[in-house]
Formats: sequence, C-alpha cells, structure tokens
Amino acid sequence: MKKIIIIVIGVIIIFAGLVILSDRVLDNVLEKETGIFQENQEDIIEQEVVLVINYGDENSETFNIELIKGLTAFDLLKESGLTLETKEYDVGLFVEAIGGKKNGEDEKYWMYYVNGEMPMVSADKKELKPGDKVEFKFEASPF
Repeated sequence: MKKIIIIVIGVIIIFAGLVILSDRVLDNVLEKETGIFQENQEDIIEQEVVLVINYGDENSETFNIELIKGLTAFDLLKESGLTLETKEYDVGLFVEAIGGKKNGEDEKYWMYYVNGEMPMVSADKKELKPGDKVEFKFEASPF
C-alpha cells in the first residue's frame, strides 16, 4: 500500500512539473513571436484595436488588429504591412511616409490621432488600450 501511495505522489509531482515547464515554454514562444515578454497567458488581451490610414485624398484603409499588452500606435502601424519610412529623433520615432505618400507633398504631413485626439508623444511611445481607434492622416499641419 505504501508503494502505491509513493507512486501516486510521484506521478502528481511529475505532472505538476510538466505543467509548470509547458507554461514557461509558451512564454518563450510568445516572446519570440511578438517581441514582448509575456508573464503569462492573461497578458494577451483578446480585444482588437482599429487602425485607419487616411491618405488625404478620400482614400483610406481600415485594419482591425488584435491588441497585445504594450502595443504602441507605431507597432499597430507596422502590423498593417504597409510600406513605411521613419526617422528617429530624440523624442521618438516619426513617420515620414506611408505607402509612398511622403511628408511635405502638397504641404501635407502624417499626423496621428488616438480616439480623435492628437497625442503629445511620438507614435512609438503611445501605448494603446482595448477598443482604441488609431488614425494616421495625411493632412496640412496645424503647427
């Protein structure tokens, strides 16, 4: 009887070890795929954010992208798969061109908005929340 109890306890310990190990393997896979370390699966938010690219000529594209904790407005733009040109400044990364439309053409520039408001940080610094709508507009600068 003692042998059976010892065997059952041993199986439980081995099973618990496998569960812990598989959770760590999943974290490593997520880190490689997203570039963002995940403490556990609950860090993945099962909601989408909306990205709108407004080319300033009545043409626009809309993307629904799954939100992952820590995703920025610029990360969202990269997820669209569009051709981008950027420039790094001390204050952050600025979008110079999207899909061939470059800053300065027709005196228009790429501006971005989150939920209709222009953030006062660069797109690579603006972290998103569930349900956010991010819009990059090619428009005349208000500055």
